[in-house]
Amino acid sequence: MDSLLDLLQIADSALPIGGTAHSFGLETLAEENLLTPENAEQFFNDYLAEAGTLECAFVRRAWRGEEPQGLSDEFNARRPARESRDASQKMGQRFARLVNSLERERVVPETLTYPVAFGVAAAHLGIEEHTAAAAYLRQSVAGLLSACQRLMPIGQVAASCMMWDLKPAIARAATAPENTEVSCFTPLPELASMRHGSLETRLFIS
Repeated sequence: MDSLLDLLQIADSALPIGGTAHSFGLETLAEENLLTPENAEQFFNDYLAEAGTLECAFVRRAWRGEEPQGLSDEFNARRPARESRDASQKMGQRFARLVNSLERERVVPETLTYPVAFGVAAAHLGIEEHTAAAAYLRQSVAGLLSACQRLMPIGQVAASCMMWDLKPAIARAATAPENTEVSCFTPLPELASMRHGSLETRLFIS
């Protein structure tokens, strides 16, 4: 029961780690009408198959005990957009500080990217590997859906239905076979993140 309660807290999309300040390129895509209420669910299905699989792989590798700083460096190398790298780094730092405060000890290094920091924390808290990966990805998508609600007319019920329908895609990404992440690449949101600074008005940092 304790590990379940721990998971519910650290996988809360409202966790105070700065996630609500980032859209990871979605603001640019919405501004350019490439992301709309009509195609959002298909976009997230495709996103989960690529970026979701990639991030879950790093959560799971960190959970298994691979050297965390090396994993963070590798993850950063897989994200072409500086804005995306900076966002993941800052969220990982804040997440680590929060978990260390909750545990009253330094259990997560404060120099890690977010998925790596999450994997390290989940292992420490005794949360099962695939459960941790799925929970990480669900809260990540919940944050992105929340950004979409602020960028376009998607209501609470529609967003909840979308999240419900995305469960199979989240499960597939969380349990993808070893080395699947090698081929994962999401050029559209990465390029959109690079263009984000050129928007005339912005709600988000990235």
